[in-house]
Amino acid sequence: MRRFFPRRGSIARPWLIVLVSLVLIAGLAAGLWRTSRPPLASEANQELVLLCAAGPLKPVQEICADYEREYGVKICIDPDNSGRLLSRLRAAPDRADLYLASDESFVHDAHREKLVAEILPVARQHAVVAVAKGNPRKIHKLDDLLKDDVRVVLPNAKVTAVAETVERALQGTGRWQALLARQSAAGSHVSSVGTVTEAAQAVKIGAADATFVWDANARQFEIDVVELPELQARTQEQAVLGVVTASSRPTAALKFARYLTARDRGQKIFQKYFYEPLAEADVWEPRPSLVLMAGAMLKPGIDDVVKSFSAREGVDINTIYAGCGIHVAQMQVMRSGKAGPAARFPDAYFSCDVSFMNKVQQWFGASTIISRNDMVLCVPKGNPKHVTSIEDLARLDLRIGLGHPVNSALGGLTEDLLKKLHLHDKVYDPARKTPVLHTDAGHTLINQMRAGALDLILVYRSNAVSNPENVEKYLDIVEMNLKEAVAIQPFAAAKDTQHPCLVRRLLEAILAPDSQERFRKAGFQWMAEGASP
Repeated sequence: MRRFFPRRGSIARPWLIVLVSLVLIAGLAAGLWRTSRPPLASEANQELVLLCAAGPLKPVQEICADYEREYGVKICIDPDNSGRLLSRLRAAPDRADLYLASDESFVHDAHREKLVAEILPVARQHAVVAVAKGNPRKIHKLDDLLKDDVRVVLPNAKVTAVAETVERALQGTGRWQALLARQSAAGSHVSSVGTVTEAAQAVKIGAADATFVWDANARQFEIDVVELPELQARTQEQAVLGVVTASSRPTAALKFARYLTARDRGQKIFQKYFYEPLAEADVWEPRPSLVLMAGAMLKPGIDDVVKSFSAREGVDINTIYAGCGIHVAQMQVMRSGKAGPAARFPDAYFSCDVSFMNKVQQWFGASTIISRNDMVLCVPKGNPKHVTSIEDLARLDLRIGLGHPVNSALGGLTEDLLKKLHLHDKVYDPARKTPVLHTDAGHTLINQMRAGALDLILVYRSNAVSNPENVEKYLDIVEMNLKEAVAIQPFAAAKDTQHPCLVRRLLEAILAPDSQERFRKAGFQWMAEGASP
């Protein structure tokens, strides 16, 4: 929970003059960049408005200039501290397209308030004590900042990300409260300014002996850094970018967001300005292309989500729906090098069951369990053959349909279940009047039953109920109520995908509340906790 400490008292008059001058200079510089949305629609379509925290302003300016040169899209930067920008977004959510804060907590607050939709990590940084070149005041520990003759300037504790981060790190030590308390003392040498760059500038020009800033800002201003143990382990933060929910140009905003965070575009500029590179970042493509392999039974749950995501992001997603046995075989051939140069390994795999994900897990990152799907028996409407349980699969007079034991997860799970119940040999008795029909997907069995070709099938519940007409007109469900008759659906990104962040946002779209509801209506049971960008 964020705690704010009000500023109390006043500062000595010479300090006041210097700091007010700094604020005015910074405000003038910011004013050169602050631009309101143009009134003409034709102009607005060529521009994006970015609310940008003061800390990362320098690299962001350079990235925006590069983007305009490459794509002709002007990015109107509105700089301030993270807190005031959030207040501005709350007051006028339709006046911006993107919001970049130095501390992810601000953007996550905006996300909880539904002010931003997607969230993209931008760069890593940590809080330090910044001192004049050569550290003439010999500041090496926190207590040195509490000396009466040391001039300390603090970024505003109410609205700056670095002050909030330092406050959290020093919680329980009493040092932060002691620094704030000194502001109210007569003749105090402790004061505050509005942004982290103003704090760094105060040290740079000799108006202060020390301040708290991000390490990248200190190095940009060519002032020295004092790494305090109290800060090193507890103040690693990410600057993050949010796409504003009310933006009228979300696809254009997301394209720029991908550019700003791409490892071969924006990330290079951030590193130039001393930010730590992200552990994971996408390769830049103006219109990325993803390959998603998904079990055929998942189509009713994810097809609309994938199409909406593709349209909003301005990307291409080739979704391949098939039996998971087929997917696994294809991936194994690709990794063996025998598939040919045109074959492309999937960026993500959404499996019908964990047993098939396990067969290829070595090529994928950690899986996220999304849902479960019960296996059920289906019979023609009215149950004319009086089927009551899975044992009826052994009846030789019935026309039986099952999933393919190799090509589909449904068939593989069915094989295991029949063997466990000692029904396998009976089901495949050569004396059967009509051989068992195998298909690669459960919905094909449903279609065969609707056509009158089958008396009994074993499918996933979603195969039956994803189309309401099935159970209304053509078939009945016979429950098996067996704990083994369940499939668990995991999602995972390929370890070597060139777009790990894009895949993660696709996963977040699948985890979103409206997607959960779609899964439930299609007959799945939801297992994931939901999106947490």
